[in-house]
Amino acid sequence: MTFTPPKVRLPDAYAELSCRYAYDGDQRMAQLAAWAGDVHVLEELLWENGLAQAPDPLAALAAVGESVALALEELAQDLPDGPLTARAVVEAAREALVTTFDESVHGLLVDRFGDLSQLDEAPSDQARAGAGPDREARLAARLAGRSADALVGDLRTTAADCATMAGLLAADGEPEAAGRLSRQADTAAFEAYLVAAAVRAGDDPLATVDLRWDLADRGERGDRGRLLAVLGAAERDALARLLEPEPEPEPAPEPAP
Repeated sequence: MTFTPPKVRLPDAYAELSCRYAYDGDQRMAQLAAWAGDVHVLEELLWENGLAQAPDPLAALAAVGESVALALEELAQDLPDGPLTARAVVEAAREALVTTFDESVHGLLVDRFGDLSQLDEAPSDQARAGAGPDREARLAARLAGRSADALVGDLRTTAADCATMAGLLAADGEPEAAGRLSRQADTAAFEAYLVAAAVRAGDDPLATVDLRWDLADRGERGDRGRLLAVLGAAERDALARLLEPEPEPEPAPEPAP
């Protein structure tokens, strides 16, 4: 499968999404998008400095993530009592991320972090202040009474079934119907990947699933490219291996002699 790298860097895309959430009055997701941008700043730096040559880049990235998570846990114990502003939370998380690594790379990380001024700005009117969706309702609708693991299993089954039907339709000379089912297979596989990744990260509300879907829905490319473009390089390769093969079109008939 050929994949064209995204034109927009993921840190920049998440910064834009953070501004959109903040404008809509959803400060929680604005924070999360800003933090996702910071994580991709780190991944970019790691990728530029040899992560791609690791035997298993995704496992190496996960190990780095565990170190950052431990730093965040220590940070949480040292935070002052009382409420913190949205910006202060992200700035504290940035400090924990940076101090996980050797001092020689601190400046490289800090210089690439995006602006957080959107977290200081309140919505311009009361209508937008109440515009944030009910995350609990979205989670309940997504799970539909299932556990997250059961949802992943159901989605993977759906992806395989849709891919099988797409192959049959392509063989029967129905490329448009085959294409629709192939895209449904990709959508189910992508959702399964996002939910499984959220569970591994301890994201019980599955907020990162909504976050990454929102980014995908703002993408410029269609089909698989749009989905793959919202993931970092290591995750992108992992998802590409999980996607079902695209249906082969019916071969053209041999010309008459």
